[in-house]
Amino acid sequence: MAKRKNTQDPGTGTDYKQYSKRVINKDGSFNVLKSGLKPSYRNTYQELIKMSWPQFFVVIFAFLIAVNALFALLYVITGVDGISSIVPGSFGSDFLNAFFFSFQSFTTVGYGAMAPISTDTHIIVLLETVSGWLCFALVTGILYGRFSKPSARLKYSKNILIAPYKDNINCLQFRIANMRKSMLINMEATVMIVLVDKKKGQTTRQFLPLELERDKILFFPLNWTIVHPIDEKSPLYNKSIEDLRKLDMEVLTLIKGFDDTFSQTVHSRYSYKCDELIMGAKFVPAYDTIESGDFMLDFDKMDEYDKLELN
Repeated sequence: MAKRKNTQDPGTGTDYKQYSKRVINKDGSFNVLKSGLKPSYRNTYQELIKMSWPQFFVVIFAFLIAVNALFALLYVITGVDGISSIVPGSFGSDFLNAFFFSFQSFTTVGYGAMAPISTDTHIIVLLETVSGWLCFALVTGILYGRFSKPSARLKYSKNILIAPYKDNINCLQFRIANMRKSMLINMEATVMIVLVDKKKGQTTRQFLPLELERDKILFFPLNWTIVHPIDEKSPLYNKSIEDLRKLDMEVLTLIKGFDDTFSQTVHSRYSYKCDELIMGAKFVPAYDTIESGDFMLDFDKMDEYDKLELN
């Protein structure tokens, strides 16, 4: 019986009708768009947690403006004469004064110049004050969730290299480093290569695991060069860079480790395409010892390499 070929599927499928872009984007997200899903408020928390900080502050600010504008409109409808120190005028001036009063009520600031004097206004102020408490509690919870969310921030080398290796063979290598001061331990690396086969108008992807020289390390204080020996068992064996371009090669990486600050496992994803592959090169050392005897890791050297002849 023929031995079954060892393949892996990262969950992005294998068959495609036409050309597709890289599987994993540079920010670690997957190149997958979803359609047919109905809008649901149930995903709001996840969206607020994972969006960028600028997007988060814009959404929160817009939400607060919208809520206070709604209450300001209610004050105008019931009459701004129900608020002391406001003289009714045009709709624009009434709305602006009601909007400022709404923010004071929403945040429970209350400077004393404006205060509710009618029953309708008192009822709206009561509802707005309770709404303000709830909104600030929710925003505080989301902020805590964003700050406490464990994440890895790794520096990946700009290029992936094919370098000379021992025993007269070559190797595929890239390197990573921890950009945070927190310590990562029990690091694990999983690397696979994606090769595209085009036959009869059908595009098929093969996901093949790459055996690493070292797929685990205990501590990660410096950089880690991840090496795949290109021997007879390697999918890259006897393949030129032209062959890899025709196969639309993509190298997928998954890095996991335990963060002692979060006391949780964190992970990072990245990928390299064929246009980021350098043939016949080897990384220069990115760290050295200084006069005090300490190690110095230079992130400016993470992408530097020397050109060498391949085996």
